Amino acid sequence: MITFTPNPHKLRVTPSAKEPGRFDWSITRDGVLVRQSVRSFGSEGASEADGDAAFREVTARWQSAR
Repeated sequence: MITFTPNPHKLRVTPSAKEPGRFDWSITRDGVLVRQSVRSFGSEGASEADGDAAFREVTARWQSAR
């Protein structure tokens, strides 16, 4: 039997608070910060792409630990 467990992690891309016109990403699990970008990105898409790579890594670690 297969049991589906939803991923508790969320990726969020937001405008940078430190550098106007740039974007940061963060990953949370159940509302708690797990990881965030070290640098800001020039576009929302670039930030999302970098965050997605980190999101996949965090998710893979979470799945292997279950």
